[in-house]
Order: sequence, then C-alpha cells, then structure tokens
Amino acid sequence: MNLKTYRAGTMAQALAEVKKDFGKDAVILHTRVHREGALLGLGGKQVVEITASDQAPVRRPRPRTEPESFTPMAFPRGERVAPTPEPHPMAAAAQPVSAAAALRAMAPRAALEVLAPEESTANSGGPGSAPRADRGSSALAVTAPLAPVDAAAASSLHAELASIRRLVGQVLQVTRSGAGSGTVASGGVPDALAALFASLLDAGVSRELADEVVGGVRDDLTRAELADETVAKLGVKRRLARLLPVVGAIGPGGRSAEGKPLTIALIGPTGVGKTTTIGKLAAAYKLRQGKRVGLVTCDTYRIAAVEQLRVYAGIIGVPLKVALAPQDVALACAELRDCDVVIVDTPGRGQRDHARLDELSACVKAANPDQTHLVLSTGVAEAVLLAAAERFKIAGPDRLLLTKLDEAVQLGPIVNVVRRAGLPVSYVTTGQEVPDHIELANSDRLAGLVLDGASSQGWGQ
Repeated sequence: MNLKTYRAGTMAQALAEVKKDFGKDAVILHTRVHREGALLGLGGKQVVEITASDQAPVRRPRPRTEPESFTPMAFPRGERVAPTPEPHPMAAAAQPVSAAAALRAMAPRAALEVLAPEESTANSGGPGSAPRADRGSSALAVTAPLAPVDAAAASSLHAELASIRRLVGQVLQVTRSGAGSGTVASGGVPDALAALFASLLDAGVSRELADEVVGGVRDDLTRAELADETVAKLGVKRRLARLLPVVGAIGPGGRSAEGKPLTIALIGPTGVGKTTTIGKLAAAYKLRQGKRVGLVTCDTYRIAAVEQLRVYAGIIGVPLKVALAPQDVALACAELRDCDVVIVDTPGRGQRDHARLDELSACVKAANPDQTHLVLSTGVAEAVLLAAAERFKIAGPDRLLLTKLDEAVQLGPIVNVVRRAGLPVSYVTTGQEVPDHIELANSDRLAGLVLDGASSQGWGQ
C-alpha cells in the first residue's frame, strides 16, 4: 500500500494533489486542518493535511482473548445447589467442552429450559434441528473478513465502494474546519459543481452565498449539463452575476430641468482613494464628454489633500472650491451653478468616529447630491469593508464605488459586501493613473473576476 501525506493551503489544492498522484482510486485515510506560525493561537496561516493511499487498508481480525461472558442465573430462595465436581485436567484436555455444555454443568435443568429454550428444541430432535455439537460451536462468534462469493458480488462491492468514495470526496472538497451544511454538503451534487463550490469558498465568497449559487445552478441545469465543466462554470458565473447588481450605463452629465448641475458626492473611510477617483471622474466628464466640471472639497483635515485635488484641477482645467465647514458646501456648489457637473470630495472618516460621521452627513446634506457613492477599497479585509458599509449608511449612499481591485488578494468578499450593503456598484478602479484605470461596473465581468481569481483580471481589456 502506497501511503502519502499532502499539505496545502486549501482543501481543494490538497485534493488536487491527491488526485494527480493516485487518480480516481485514491482513498482518503485522514484529514487535518491547523495553523502554522501562530503565536498563542493568533496569526499564522492555515494548512490542510490529507493522508491518502492508493488502496484501502486491510484490517486483520484480532484473536479473542477474553473468556465468554454470561449472565449470572438467579435461583429460587431456599434452594440449595450442589457443587459440581471439577473434571480431571486430562479429561478436559481430551474432550472439548462447548459453551452450552459449560452452562449446563453449572445450572439446574429448569434454569436451562428458561434461559435457552432453543437449545432444548435442538436437543429434542425436532425438524430442522442441528446436532448439539454444531450448535455449541456456532455459539462462539468469530470475526472473519468479508469476501465476495463470486465475480458478480465482487463487482457490486467495488461499485458500492466507489460510490462511497465519491461522496466522501465531495464532503472533503466543501468541508472547512470540520463544518459543512447546505446544498453541497447534503450530497447529490456532481463533481464539477462541487469543485466550483470549493473555488467560490477559496475566493472568499461566504458559505451561505456559495451554497445559494450552487443550489440555483443545480436546479437550472440538467444532469448532462452539470456533468460538463464548461457549462457548469457558465451557470455558476451567471448566478454569481445576479448577486452583483450594477448601476449600468451612467447617463451623460448635464443640467437638470431646474438648471441645477449634476452633483456627485463621494464618501468613505480614509485611504480608499476618493481624491484620485474624483480626478478620474472629472477628467472623464471634461475630456471625454466635453462637459463643464467643477470640484468642491471639504477634506481640509488631511495634510496636502486640498493641494492634491488642486493639482488635478489644474491639469484638467476645472475650477476648485474649498469648503471649510458644512455650511460652506452649499455656498461653494452655488458658485459652480454654471457647470454641468459638480463633484464633491468629502473628508475620510473612520467608521468608529461617530462625531465626524455626523459632520460628514451634514456636508453631504448641504451639497444635496444627485448621486452619493460610498467608496470602498477591495484591498482591505472583509470585516473592515462590512463595518464601513454599515457605519456610512448615516450619510445616505445610493451606490458603491469599488477601488484598488488590482491590489485585492481575494475578490470574493465583493459579493458579500454588495449583498450586505444592498447597493448597486457604479464604478471600479484598477490602478492609480488619471484619467485611466476606471471603468463602469459590469456584473458579468465582476463575476468572472471572482470565479477565476486574480490571474484572469486583464485590467484595461
């Protein structure tokens, strides 16, 4: 038996190595998930270990060393039982004694008739009865390996074991830290779909949403379509795109019927790239649509924030107004009423800074924007994204703008954040260059990036 232990970062990667070495006949003997490099249980990286073999281990029956146990028999009160004389050692060695005979020697006949009626029936010589010697020897159970009686039985046994092995393989693919539930873990999912489920988990999609996607694909496609990896992947991509709503085509900027310019406000935590994104949007409206654009900044807290936006405004050739307080925002927007588009840059706020968040909400309210984009960086942890999406609801965003997709380690958390925030995605940015590296969000493209990972991003295509 060829025994080997595999180590990888994910269960799917480890199983791929097992399949490459042993093929479809691989037998999983042991799995373990632990963390390496952790200090006092913190940090480190997850490591998955799988011990596999090319054949199942054969367990030999262990010889029985303990004597046969029996239930002590109760006798009526007052009845005396005469001791049974011990047989001579030589006589015992010469003539084997069965378990039933030993009991018969230790108890009166009345007790034997109550405790072992089938023994009495066998001794009576009735139809179908076996000789006493045979029944006595059959009472001693012996563990023996299961062996098929013919080739048909062997084939049936191998087919059953192969079916069990496939089910175990599916469970191993979708199990993380010993937990599994939902559509895939309950069984009945083809191998191709189970592998796609594992890919979604590896990309960072939550187990609940991944199960929702796979369950929907299983219901949409036929059995033959599910067996085709390409068709199954397209089905998963289509279902995943439904979880990523987008704003779609953004209409050209211009003044409203009341003569008010299209006003856009960007809000979000510090360091997500709001100022750079404003430069890209301003350049797109000015250089590509030929609109008159004006900029307003309230970000007077961050060092050189105003100067950075002033540089962008000078390069693009658009006016810039600085608002030192929320009450100055409305005045600055009024001074730019001759523009077609006004973009408002707000100061970054931490999601735990409640006082500053209230001030940010006041700035947005004074600007009275037509669009309020919550800017989130995909290069941070999912927990940070979810916390920011929750806390910035106070400012009333109506869409998400995702930045730094080129820096994201996993793109699956995008699906979780969009579902939690309940907002469509307007734009995504994929680099620092102005006015490039910004594009309208597309559901199919985002779904493909999540499913295929960073290797297929192809920014700018």
